[in-house]
Amino acid sequence: MIGNMSGYRSRAALKLLIIYIILTLLLSLNTVSCSLFNPEIETDSGKAEEEAVENGEGELAAAEELEVQINLWDCLEPEERFTLMESIDDFMAENSHIYIETRHFRSREELEDQFEAASLAGAGPELVLMDFDGVQRLAPGNVVKEIIDETDYSLFLDGLVEISEYSGRNYMIPFRSSDFLVLFYNKDLLDEPPIIFEEIIEYCKEVNNFSEGIYGFLLNAGEADWIIPFIGGYEDWIVDYSSNSLTLANQATEKTMEFLDYIYNEEKILYYDIEYSEINELFKNGNAHMIIDNIQSVKEYQEAGLNISVSKIPRVWQGDKYPTPLISGLGFMININCYGSELEAVNEYIQYMLTEKVQIDWTLNTDTFPVLKNIDRNEAVRNNDIVYNAFEQAKVCRGKPEEELIMVIRDAIRDNVKNVISGDMLPEDAALKIQEDALRLRSGTVPVEEAEETE
Repeated sequence: MIGNMSGYRSRAALKLLIIYIILTLLLSLNTVSCSLFNPEIETDSGKAEEEAVENGEGELAAAEELEVQINLWDCLEPEERFTLMESIDDFMAENSHIYIETRHFRSREELEDQFEAASLAGAGPELVLMDFDGVQRLAPGNVVKEIIDETDYSLFLDGLVEISEYSGRNYMIPFRSSDFLVLFYNKDLLDEPPIIFEEIIEYCKEVNNFSEGIYGFLLNAGEADWIIPFIGGYEDWIVDYSSNSLTLANQATEKTMEFLDYIYNEEKILYYDIEYSEINELFKNGNAHMIIDNIQSVKEYQEAGLNISVSKIPRVWQGDKYPTPLISGLGFMININCYGSELEAVNEYIQYMLTEKVQIDWTLNTDTFPVLKNIDRNEAVRNNDIVYNAFEQAKVCRGKPEEELIMVIRDAIRDNVKNVISGDMLPEDAALKIQEDALRLRSGTVPVEEAEETE
């Protein structure tokens, strides 16, 4: 029994082993058959995983781009502010990875004070848009970046480049030009503007009728800004921009005084004791045929119903150069704390604002003008008589010195011009006297009036 039992157990174990082997083979065949009849399952799964990874990386890159935000502070006029917001919206529509936040200040002084304090604390906006006086105010405080390779300054109006600098280094990127003088003339009375000042003198001799209040030309000689351009026309200037030093004691200033003495005292073709408001009204009434005025007066004269145009101020008397009015405008300065992706975004935005499209849009929608020298090749500029001729004047303008310095120069010139025209001072003595008075005023040692009394 025991022997039979042992044989039975051996046969049972063998059967179990055979069943196990058969089941294993069946399972293996099933796996192989699944792979043979469904080969795409594993491949599709692998592709899906790769696509998921790629989509995730793309979404991450897009999210990182959208995180770039820059802040811009300004102190613009309402018209300019509105146009700025339109430009920003257009830029962001084309550059979805950049968001620009703005803050408006009512005055340049408030903007400067808050920006300087914030920048010194390591904060503040990445960018400010303001007038050129900001260079002399902010650059000395080491709160704005020096512009080295970001911009090609040879593209800009020379007069604005002069006042973009502090101590020979560039700190402002010019954006808009404005606030300069041009020759206005009544097109119903003159077919073409004069090219040289001798033509103005001859025209005045022909049409002047003082008893009836008719003037061929009137000059606002009581204000220095109307005299300064002639110093540039006689090929010298009022300041050295690199050092902000006064340079009024030169032959060009003397020649300018001779010119004033000639037209007022020798030829007697102009009235001196006439203020700007009177000149303005005489031109509106058609009694003055030509005047020199700020380009921003265009709308005023057009709204008065005048058929006007503008041109460069004629070449100086007994010279071959055009007068060089003062010019200013708006520009960008970059926070010293701006770097990395924010700095890249700032540079993208500035380059966009300097495109011809934006420059033309601002010209059409504000009282400002472009800053790019060659933009007068653009058809939109060439087809607009006033814009084109005004811009031709802007190209020969010189940068307006910062406010404190120009006030000193204005005071010194105004009082001494009065003495020359009244016959109390010779033109050859006036240049040195203007320089001396300007130096005294700048130092604060003695007012012009007291200086005159001691002579």
